[in-house]
Amino acid sequence: MMMKAITCFTVFFLLNTAVLDNLEAKPEDNGEKMKISLQKRVPSDLDEGSLILVNDIQEWNSNETAIIICDMWDKHWCEGATKRVAEMAPHLNKVVSIARAKGALIVHAPSSTMDYYKNHPGRKLAKKYKYKSVKQKMTPDDQKLECELDQDWPFEISHGGCSDTPKCKDVNKTVWTRQIDTIDILDGDAISDSGVEVGSLFIKKGIKNVILVGVHTNMCVIGRTFGLRNMVRLGMNVALMRDMTDTMYDSTSSPYVSHFTGNSLIHEYIEKNVCPTLVSTDFTGEKQFRFKNDKRPIVAFITAESEYRGNQRLPEFAHELLLTKNVNCEFALGKPIMKGEGRHNIENLQIMKDADLAVFFIRRRALEPEKMEFIKDYVKSGKPVIGIRTASHAFDPKGNVPREGGGIVAATGKVDDYLSNWTEFDEEILGGNYQGHHGHLKEGTVVSIVPGMSNHPLLKGVSDEGFTSPNWLYQNSPLRSPNAQVLLLGTIPGQPSEPVPIPINTAMLFIPHWGIGTTGKSRALRMPCSTL
Repeated sequence: MMMKAITCFTVFFLLNTAVLDNLEAKPEDNGEKMKISLQKRVPSDLDEGSLILVNDIQEWNSNETAIIICDMWDKHWCEGATKRVAEMAPHLNKVVSIARAKGALIVHAPSSTMDYYKNHPGRKLAKKYKYKSVKQKMTPDDQKLECELDQDWPFEISHGGCSDTPKCKDVNKTVWTRQIDTIDILDGDAISDSGVEVGSLFIKKGIKNVILVGVHTNMCVIGRTFGLRNMVRLGMNVALMRDMTDTMYDSTSSPYVSHFTGNSLIHEYIEKNVCPTLVSTDFTGEKQFRFKNDKRPIVAFITAESEYRGNQRLPEFAHELLLTKNVNCEFALGKPIMKGEGRHNIENLQIMKDADLAVFFIRRRALEPEKMEFIKDYVKSGKPVIGIRTASHAFDPKGNVPREGGGIVAATGKVDDYLSNWTEFDEEILGGNYQGHHGHLKEGTVVSIVPGMSNHPLLKGVSDEGFTSPNWLYQNSPLRSPNAQVLLLGTIPGQPSEPVPIPINTAMLFIPHWGIGTTGKSRALRMPCSTL
């Protein structure tokens, strides 16, 4: 299984850099440069069979970029699906309008409605090119990629995926005639439901980057001849805009989660097996789209550290929350490095605008002031915060960092020339007093419950006898918040005990000792997240 996953991703990246047959010479004007933040799941180098969630920031030329709008019909046989398309369409039209203005090619692909558009200039444009080399690389609808063959589909489908109550009767009946009118079709756009037509047009126009949007992700978006899989086969640098999609999933089918959690599960599957994803924020500069009936609490995981595998363990825990707690888990990711370009950056922080709980697992990062404001605004809101281990020095890079992301320098320039620090985060928010850590001992750290605290809800499931952790002990005494309440103590030979989980008031929790990379998949988080 592991070799297949690695092989598939290797082939994917090789194809992305290949010179495609019939590719025209690159035009002098490649349009605007666009920063695209891609999220994907790749095999871990440390734990065989495990995945890490990573962020890949790419710079795309707008004139080498296309957006395919899949099956955003005027009507669907499922009433609920029709309503969700109508709700999403205005937001999608805004994204498409921005992309078009930048120079991107827009392809409208409302399958089985080509007769409606037979005299439209966009239809005539799409029919102009049909290369044999494209046809040879593509497969019929719904044929999986090689790396998917041994992978489980994330959910079962019953009633055609209709999640309505009562269920719609005319399952899979063709009731659509065209694309929904809310999405503009303008001069220069193409109209096609043929992978060969679309792929040939892309090659003729020098398209390299392709974004899929529309419905439904688990069916047409991934499986149509112009869908994600065939764009991968064609060698395109393809991505799914995950907030501009929907699924056909019925919560009365396994794994018996909400319709919107079904969306999240198929996004995970695609990031693991097919291609990266992004959100509409990269185009609009606004927070991502959410359906109005998606009432799930939102947990924002913000991770940027290189020592404890936060980008592996937190996604594993988030998947557990999806399946058992009906929560929506979003990630803001920084590079898991302590040196080098891109260290002082965290992508996707706009998720904090909607978050109900924020989990920080960050080590010594400075951020652009506008990004730091997302974090400060969230904390000011009074919503719950969980800080894990290195969160005590999350925003303390030990000096000033120039905006361009260089090394630590003296503060001799203007304030705006430097990235933002928040060295007081430990004291002001977490109530800690980080002074370093003791050495790593073979026997580990003995963790025991503070007398009288065994019935605290955050300790549900912890044995009265405590446990031994392999992680080294942080020095945090004396704590600097009068509201801190110590629940556990960590002890090593010859040293005074140190506090471990520290609730502050009713909204803050600092876990200075547990490094989740080595103490089990989620013991440090399962209880506090559930309780908060």
